[in-house]
Amino acid sequence: MPVTVTSLSQIESLEKKLESQKAELRDLATMGTVITSIHDIDAILSVVMDMAVGLVSGEVGMIMLEENSELVARISWGIDEKFVRALVYKDDVDLATYCFKNQKTAILNELCLISDRRLRVESVICVPIKTSSKCYGVNVIINKQEGGSFEQEDIEILQMLMNFVAVSIDNSTLLQEKLEKQKMEQEIAIARQVQKTILPENIDDIKGVEIGAEYIPAKDVGGDFYDVIRANNDKFVVVLGDVSNKGIPAALVMSAASGIIKSVLEFEPDVELSLLAEKVNKILSKGIIKDRETFVTLFFARFDLKAKELSYCNAGHLPGLFATSAGKEIIKLSIGGTLIGQFPETKYTIGKVPLAAGSRLFLFTDGLTESVDANMNLFGIDRTEKLFKKELKLKPQQFCRKVKKTIDEYSIGSKIESTDDFTVLQIKVN
Repeated sequence: MPVTVTSLSQIESLEKKLESQKAELRDLATMGTVITSIHDIDAILSVVMDMAVGLVSGEVGMIMLEENSELVARISWGIDEKFVRALVYKDDVDLATYCFKNQKTAILNELCLISDRRLRVESVICVPIKTSSKCYGVNVIINKQEGGSFEQEDIEILQMLMNFVAVSIDNSTLLQEKLEKQKMEQEIAIARQVQKTILPENIDDIKGVEIGAEYIPAKDVGGDFYDVIRANNDKFVVVLGDVSNKGIPAALVMSAASGIIKSVLEFEPDVELSLLAEKVNKILSKGIIKDRETFVTLFFARFDLKAKELSYCNAGHLPGLFATSAGKEIIKLSIGGTLIGQFPETKYTIGKVPLAAGSRLFLFTDGLTESVDANMNLFGIDRTEKLFKKELKLKPQQFCRKVKKTIDEYSIGSKIESTDDFTVLQIKVN
């Protein structure tokens, strides 16, 4: 049977259409490679808007992304958000919101509308930007450049493009989260190094006393620190502190506080502890701590073995616990003043208790008392005091290890993981 001119023309038309579709698929593959290689969301959207309008021969368009459960225009070509939101689709819901919530593509044809910018709107297509698990937003394109309506072919090609966009946004989000995690891990590593550098060594070589200490790091780095600073054979100062912040900021404040204390004691070894607290507070408040939410709590104690006296100043810290030589009485050491680093003119007072053979001082940070059990009950001050009184026969270092073991057992089954370090320190007079 001979082939007619009409049928030849149809075949040629189909061949051209097939070649055009092949070219579009090749272009899409290239576009997908480009899009998924970009990790900056704003750059992605700019490139995609150009591609999307070109692929369907559109006139103007907009990309809207979800932010805090609402669609927000992120890039707009020739149309404003107010007009797009005025395009009602179903059940009095605007087109963009409908497509986003239902994750479906929608088309409006033969509209005959006029926008605020005097744009005559004949047709609109709205395609969700989604992966299999999440919808990120929508792409809205208005009008064909040569008139007419959007068709199934336009839906298919835009859906393919938006799939690439969704994957790229997904990758960008994951990359940002990874970078944030790496940054946090680096900060924690630096802070731990600072903390490790500050914590003293060989604290148990002072004659006349036994000293034990345990620093128990948590998942994040807090601002705990302690020091034992010797003046002479009969006198030494013990300092225990806690910075309210975490990470590098806490480590820097901790380092500054430790340096100031050592510097003052170097030049004034017999300075009253209340004046020491005032000096540290003034320097930190005026020159170092700028954040209203950052502060330091400190407990200062001076052992004078010759005079058989313990003087102390509690600057906003948890009370130290002091056991008399017989261990029958536990005294809470609260005298001092408020926290350090916020109020430069604060005055502090000093407290004193007599020392005797067998006297013990127990200091700790709030990571201990704020540990929780399976029922979210805090370990608290009362349990801490009972543990101290119960274990007075243990050597200081053994006691500190006992505290750690007790907290480990207490926290079994806890629904939350501790995010605070805690430090315990005990001194016994022989």
